[in-house]
Amino acid sequence: MTARRLGWLVLAVTIFSTAAYVVVYLVRWEWQRALMSGVLLLIALVVGVAAAGARRLARIERGLAELRAEPAPVPRGRYAEGGADAPRFRWLEEDDRYRVFIPVLLGAGIIVSGLAALVERVSGAFGRDAGLPRGLAPPGGGVLAGAPEPRPDGRGRAVALGLAGALVAGFAVTWLAELTQDRPDGPVAAAASTLVVEADTRGDTGAVSVDALVDRLWEYCRGSTRPYAEGGGAVPLGEGRYAIVVRPALGEHGLRRMRGCLQDGLVDRATFRVVSVQPG
Repeated sequence: MTARRLGWLVLAVTIFSTAAYVVVYLVRWEWQRALMSGVLLLIALVVGVAAAGARRLARIERGLAELRAEPAPVPRGRYAEGGADAPRFRWLEEDDRYRVFIPVLLGAGIIVSGLAALVERVSGAFGRDAGLPRGLAPPGGGVLAGAPEPRPDGRGRAVALGLAGALVAGFAVTWLAELTQDRPDGPVAAAASTLVVEADTRGDTGAVSVDALVDRLWEYCRGSTRPYAEGGGAVPLGEGRYAIVVRPALGEHGLRRMRGCLQDGLVDRATFRVVSVQPG
């Protein structure tokens, strides 16, 4: 595999993977990660368009270079130095040898045309009722009998593919909108929702403790529900785990938004992962 093909393969894999992650993060309501994946997807698309344009320009430059390198055709004959002003027909030249050629040619054509017309009149007078010979008769199914069927010009196939692509795109947009719409939930038969979160810090967090980071995360994500969570808080469980208690209890859509916010929260030097949800 050449380096060019390897580069195109890497670019295609990058575009496909980033587009897939954009969809996955949108479904999970992890907006920050979806934005990052979208930026990477945009960069990969720009690189692909630039590479395709550069390849096309290089091909055009090679074609122009080949045209410049080809030697100009050398004219031959009497008017080699005359250029485009040279006559194209010999009998237009001032030469006595061609003055008789044209009248003789025209006269012979008139005579042959007259003989052909006479033969047609005579054959038509004697063979009017006899019909055409068997070998000259048209086939029974018509002139086009046995001819192959005309092939479609491809427009129907293009229209069918376009309609199929439009249906697939419409289904994908509808499905994604269904998963990411902000809808109010009905009442839940529970007093509160509990999400167990596992915190992981990278490096030194300074004077800020992990408990403070979890509290900051809770204050950041409590506004992701509709309506806002009025009560609740973070309760340490030990071993880097915390229970995020949300009052009132969250429904399906609110729980999805809260879970996505907790796992996608932007807190310095800390990442969080939702371990369990009650009620689910």
